[in-house]
Amino acid sequence: MRISGPQLFGPAARRLICPDRWNDQYPATPAYAKELDVLLSFADDHGRLPPFVPRLESKNAQRDEALDELRVAYLFHHSQFPIVQWEPPGLNGKVGEYLISTPEGKQVFVEVKSPGWEGELSEEERNAGRAKQPKYQQGEGGGFNNWRPLQRCIASPRTYPKFSASQPNLLIIADDLKLSLQDSLDHVEIALYADHEGYGERGYFTSARFENLGGIGIFRALSVAFSAASSVEYEFKLFDNPFALPSVRLPDSLLTFKTPLRRTVRGTVVAPPVK
Repeated sequence: MRISGPQLFGPAARRLICPDRWNDQYPATPAYAKELDVLLSFADDHGRLPPFVPRLESKNAQRDEALDELRVAYLFHHSQFPIVQWEPPGLNGKVGEYLISTPEGKQVFVEVKSPGWEGELSEEERNAGRAKQPKYQQGEGGGFNNWRPLQRCIASPRTYPKFSASQPNLLIIADDLKLSLQDSLDHVEIALYADHEGYGERGYFTSARFENLGGIGIFRALSVAFSAASSVEYEFKLFDNPFALPSVRLPDSLLTFKTPLRRTVRGTVVAPPVK
């Protein structure tokens, strides 16, 4: 019998969180259970357990958003971009996830968003209760236009208005779409750089329309088998905005992430993948 869910909890999770509101099998594998302990220890080391534990104990969607915020922070921290402030103020009374410090001495305002597959549903599907069903259904198919949810996320009144023109800004997308953005990076290119309206509108990084945004990062965590064992890997790729204001452009050190990065989570460090 395969063990999953809270039965896989490690010592940190057993001590710190209660999964009573979850209705899925997370953590579905020992690798995710180990990663959860790593993330909880990371949050504890940074004094962030009080705000994160209630969110991690919440319903699945809120839990997953909190996990992705911790994952991205953990990745930056172990890639020489330490967190120097949590929940920094943005514009219009809004806050971001964190400020990260770069080797150039710059501080970058980071916002993490997790658009879900439910946002791709039609009004008819919503009225029929599809959003309350599992993400994948047998027999469902069709095309995927992932540039649309990405553009909606950027232009949302909950996203772009918080970016100030006075500092570098970075939006990280850790999606739960039916087809992951990491598996459709060409759609990200369309959303940002299409120089025509053949996909509905021009790319968002082809004019000064989103000049307060220095770039977009596409992030994903996934469990990968290595021989008899398994680990969680983080995938990350950055797309910069050539029309960003000079004051919000991303430092060169962050632009190294324009080359896709993949890192494996083991223990309390992000190690290179096993060859």
